[in-house]
Amino acid sequence: MILNQTYLARPMRFLEAADPIALAALEHVLERDAQDVRKLLEWLPAAQTRRDRRAIIARARDLLAEIEFAIQRIAEVE
Repeated sequence: MILNQTYLARPMRFLEAADPIALAALEHVLERDAQDVRKLLEWLPAAQTRRDRRAIIARARDLLAEIEFAIQRIAEVE
């Protein structure tokens, strides 16, 4: 059996979350959005125009808002 890094990095819980399915979905959103923000920031220096840079930054801000919401919801669900 191969374990992925995400599984190994999670802290051990002694009590189950109030809604384990919602918690798993929120953690997935958090991880996916963080990867997407990272990729957008890698692309930022290569953006050719001011419009492209603004579009990248706007998308990164939207994803950061989603991340913030997911973090708040995770705290409520745990």
